[in-house]
Amino acid sequence: MRRLKFHYEMELTFDQPVTEHHYAFRCLPMEDRQQSCYGLTCDIRPSGRVDEFTDGFGNRTCAGEAMAPHDSLRVESGGIVFVDRRRETAEAEDAHPLFRFASAYTVPDQGIWRYLETAREGWKREDKGMDFLLYLMDRLHGTFSYAPGTTDVTTTAAQALAGGRGVCQDYAHIFLALCRLGGYPARYVAGMMEGEGATHAWAEIYAGGRWTGFDPTNNRLADDGYIKLSHGRDFGDCTVDKGCFKGFAAQKQTIYVKVEG
Repeated sequence: MRRLKFHYEMELTFDQPVTEHHYAFRCLPMEDRQQSCYGLTCDIRPSGRVDEFTDGFGNRTCAGEAMAPHDSLRVESGGIVFVDRRRETAEAEDAHPLFRFASAYTVPDQGIWRYLETAREGWKREDKGMDFLLYLMDRLHGTFSYAPGTTDVTTTAAQALAGGRGVCQDYAHIFLALCRLGGYPARYVAGMMEGEGATHAWAEIYAGGRWTGFDPTNNRLADDGYIKLSHGRDFGDCTVDKGCFKGFAAQKQTIYVKVEG
């Protein structure tokens, strides 16, 4: 078990004032058998009505509005998380059938099909359990390149794989598509890693009677240095921050994350 302290900051700045800004943030860690949280805080400026609730996937969500004119919106969250990835989760809940099927970002095309078949041919073993999933992750890490700016939040797994480059969101979506196509329930995870930088994305695969986190971006299993913010079918269910406003302003976003033991 690890005791981790996290700090998350996100700021939107506008080149002219906007109004009627409605937003939703999933920047507080979820709680389950592998994570417990203490002293969580979430501060949103400008202040206004904010409702905190848990969505259908169990993700903590802060939704609110800033109606008066403003030229920036800032959210900060923080707290302590105790993480123990060795603890098993509840099978009846976590093996939900919806995680077996393709979602909006993970619909397989011929490229996804061919990639999985080639991986199976390269495996040359009958066993398709955890060892195969590790092999598949290693293969994806070695054949797909990390390249910020080559994809965006609308890029699907099929589009990213065809381009051969992307970011953590793309690695996760491709791995989800491959695993679901191979018969494994799989879900997208948005969260944070120990260190400084930005939010991160990985996948959790249900195999051997439990969920295990796979991080193909870094070619490693998610351990006690990872904090889960949310999980769902794909990025669309786990957006850390989203919203809409009235106005014709251009916006700039900055994000800062720090996780330390």
